[in-house]
This record gives sequence, structure tokens and C-alpha cells, in this order.
Amino acid sequence: MAGNPNLEALRGAYARWGSTRGGNVDEIIAMFDDEIEMHSPLPDDVPDPIAGTKRRKDEAAGYFEGLLRDWEMVSFEVERLIDGGDDIVMVGRCAWRNKATGRVVESPKVDIHSFRDGKVVRFQEVFDTLGFARALGAV
Repeated sequence: MAGNPNLEALRGAYARWGSTRGGNVDEIIAMFDDEIEMHSPLPDDVPDPIAGTKRRKDEAAGYFEGLLRDWEMVSFEVERLIDGGDDIVMVGRCAWRNKATGRVVESPKVDIHSFRDGKVVRFQEVFDTLGFARALGAV
């Protein structure tokens, strides 16, 4: 029985995300459908490009552009990937340093990927929003 190709693609992409400190953004974006629905737990009124909902691939690319412009990855660890068929969950931890404030946030991280026809059509992430807001200097 063959494994889930979406799970294997995510496993490799996450490994490279951590080892390159976000250097494989093009690989990540290529996994997204043109009409991706990407949800951040940070509401739209938080003054950061990673806040709010993105509804197209170009908006998702802007999320990653802002993330890597304004934040430095300190660490990223995948603890496990949970294969639910078309829905795959990543459970891990991350730490990021805000480049403007120098503050570091360490957080549990959960990503939920929903696939259709080999592309991610919905992405929901969960992390410590208060910690990120503090690192931004917003609170």
C-alpha cells in the first residue's frame, strides 16, 4: 500500500523549512492552490503582514515575504505529522525574533493543511498570538 504523497511532500517541505530557516518559500508556495484560503490566528487589525486571512496564492506569498522580512527564525521543530487523508496536521514548536524589536517569541505551533487534487486549498495555523503581539511591541 502506497503512503500518502501529500504527507510525504509536507514531511520534506517542513524539514527544509527548518533546516534553511525559511529558505524554501518557493517550494511551500508551489504546494498551494491558486485559491488557497490561509488563516492566521492573528486578526486583521494586528499591524503585521502575517495577520489575517489570505485568499489567493499571491496573498499567501505576501505573508511569507513579510514573515521573512520582519522576523528571523530562531528554531522550528516538527514533533509529528498526523495523516488524516486530505487533512494533515503538523504539531511542533517554533521560535522567531522580531527584527524591529529584537524580541523573541517561542511557541507551540499547529498547522492544518487541507488538500484537494494534490494542492493545499486551506491552511490554518495556530500559535501563541499574545507572544507574537508582545514581540511586535503591539502589547
